[in-house]
Amino acid sequence: MNKKVNKAYGKAMDYYEKGKINKALELCEDILLEGLDNPVVLNFKGLLLYQKGNLREAITAWEMNKDINNDDIAENYIKDAIADERRLDLYKQGEQALKQLKIDKALELFKKCSESDFNAIKVSTGIAMCYQKKGDLYRAKEYVDKALSIDQNAITAKIIEKELKEDGIYLESKNSSKGFLIIITSLFVILAIIVGGYLVMSKFKNKDLFNNIEDKKNTEDIEEKDNITDENKEPKMQETSEVKPGTTSEEIVKEASKSTSFDKEKLKALMASNDFDVIYEQLKNVKAESISNGDTEVYNQAVKLMKNEGASKFYDYGLGYFNQGNYVDAGISLGKAYIYCEGNSYKEHILFYRASNSLKKSERQTALVQYEEYYSKYPKGVYAEEALYELALLNNSVDKEKSKNYANALINNFPKSIYINDNLASIARS
Repeated sequence: MNKKVNKAYGKAMDYYEKGKINKALELCEDILLEGLDNPVVLNFKGLLLYQKGNLREAITAWEMNKDINNDDIAENYIKDAIADERRLDLYKQGEQALKQLKIDKALELFKKCSESDFNAIKVSTGIAMCYQKKGDLYRAKEYVDKALSIDQNAITAKIIEKELKEDGIYLESKNSSKGFLIIITSLFVILAIIVGGYLVMSKFKNKDLFNNIEDKKNTEDIEEKDNITDENKEPKMQETSEVKPGTTSEEIVKEASKSTSFDKEKLKALMASNDFDVIYEQLKNVKAESISNGDTEVYNQAVKLMKNEGASKFYDYGLGYFNQGNYVDAGISLGKAYIYCEGNSYKEHILFYRASNSLKKSERQTALVQYEEYYSKYPKGVYAEEALYELALLNNSVDKEKSKNYANALINNFPKSIYINDNLASIARS
C-alpha cells in the first residue's frame, strides 16, 4: 500500500478498535474507490461486513478479491463462510424463541451461532438479552460489552447496557475491559498483515454498507451492454416508477408488458452469464401469452432464474443503496426484486425494506400500504415489531382506529419490544 492508502487503512483499523465499525467500513469504501488491487483492504471490508451479519456482501467482497487479486486468503474465507448460512437460520430461530420467551432455547441457539464471529453484534446482543432475562446480569454485561466493542452504536445493546447500569452492574468503567480487547485486536491485526491476514483474522471481528466499486462497475457494464442491445431503452428511473401502491408482485408481472418481442437466443446468452439487469429489461416488455410454443421453455427458465437468483441479487443491490442513503436507486432495485420475489427465500426482507425505503423517501402513503402488505403476510415475521410500530404512527394521522389497533397488537403480541414507548402507549390508550 502507498503512504496515503496505508494511513487511511490505519485510520479504519483505529475506528474499528474504538467500536466504530460503520466508520471503518466507510473508510474501506473510500480506499477501494482508488482501486480494487488492495487485497488487505478488501479482506478487511469483508470481515467487517461478516461481523455485521451481512453474509452475502462479505462473500461478494472476498469473491472480488479472489477474482481480481487471486487472493488465497479470500478464497479460504469464502469456504469458511458456507457454514454461516446455517448459523443465519439458527439466529432467526433464536429470535423467534426469544420473542416467545423460550429463553433457554433461544440461548442455546445463540450460543451455537457464536461459534464463529459471523453476525457477532446481533448474536452477542441476543445472548445478553437471554442472560438478562434469566437474572444472570454479570454474564449479560459480558456479552453487551462484546457487542458494543464492535459497534458502540448498536441500539439494542445500548438499551440493555443502560438497564444494567440502572441495576448497578457497571461498577467499573467498561473502558478497561474494552481497552484490553483493543490491545488484543491490535496485535491480531499487526500479525495478520505480516502473514497475509488469514491465520489470525480468520473470523475477525450488523437493513450495512455496500460495495460501491462493484455497483459502479456493474452499472457501467450494464449501461454499455444496454447501449449496444437496446438503443431505445428508457432511463432506469422509470423502471419501477409506474407501479401503484397496493399492486401485488403477481399483478405487476401480468401487467408489466406491452411488447411481444422475444429474442430467445439473446435471452439464453444472458442467462448463461447471469446478467440479471439485462434479463429484467428483456422480460419486462414480454407477454407470456405472446410467446410461441418453441420459445416457452426458455421464457419459463428465465422467469425461474429471476425468481430464484435475480430477486436476491436485486435485493442485495437495494439493501446496499438503502444503507448508503441512496433511496432513489434503492427503490429501483427493491422494485425489481419485488416483481420476482414470489417463491424467493428473501421475500420477507424485500417487502420490509421496500416499505422502509418508501418511508425514507417521505412517501408515507406508499410506505403505509407496503408495511400493511408485509404485516398481512408475516404477522410473526422478523420485522413484525417494527412494521407494527410504523403502521401505528403512519395511521395516526389518517385513521385513528387502525392506528390504535396496530399499537395494541404490538403491545399485546410483543410485550418486550423495544418499540413500545410513551408515544405508542398514548396511541393505544386513545
